[in-house]
Amino acid sequence: MLQAFGWGLLAGSSYFLGGLFALRWRINSVLLGVLTGLGAGALLSAVAYKLIDEAGRLAGGSGFVGAGLVGGAVATSWVVNGARRDTRLSAPPLHEPRFLVIGLSVVAESIIISGGLVSGYGISAAMLAAVFLCGVPEAMADTGPLRKAGLTRRHVMTAWITMTILCGLSVAVFTLLLTLVPPQVVAFVLAFAGGGVLTNVTVRMVPEGIRDAGAATGIAIAVGFGLSFALVEIVGAH
Repeated sequence: MLQAFGWGLLAGSSYFLGGLFALRWRINSVLLGVLTGLGAGALLSAVAYKLIDEAGRLAGGSGFVGAGLVGGAVATSWVVNGARRDTRLSAPPLHEPRFLVIGLSVVAESIIISGGLVSGYGISAAMLAAVFLCGVPEAMADTGPLRKAGLTRRHVMTAWITMTILCGLSVAVFTLLLTLVPPQVVAFVLAFAGGGVLTNVTVRMVPEGIRDAGAATGIAIAVGFGLSFALVEIVGAH
């Protein structure tokens, strides 16, 4: 469990680093959009080639993967947009930072890391890289608006440190919990987290990347996707 907490802290430290970079240096919007696209592509690849493949193996054709994907997507869509009064799920995404949305994204990514520890394929370099590449630009993008909203530098960094710790604790807790349930339940939980991550990427990360970097975001997504896939192929299970 201590090892799982350490892996979670390593992945979650991306939020701390992203916030620190944004407070110390002025970040070019195009660079930020490219980094966001890179993280989005890495997550898409890691979920597609690692997470869902493993969830399918554990589910054994029982349908738990499909149910989990849909459930995670619906829940994330509601949190991202639908939880707001007078806001429809079909309305354009909102871009202001909300720690509820960021925190749930951190938990979903933590579940993905926990799945590697529980299912036996070990910590995936591709998954860790994907979570790290996602956290840095997300924290960088949200730090400026948080400062404009009135938060002090100390409060902003405290928030990102909290997200780092949340990632570590979530990995540790879910690693413990998932060892106590049948493989089909593990498959559902992994797929649920995967559906949440895929929805968050397409609803929040990709639009924000395009807003900042335009079509260059598409290139960055392809690079991130390829980098994550290469890690899966070259490094394999470890």
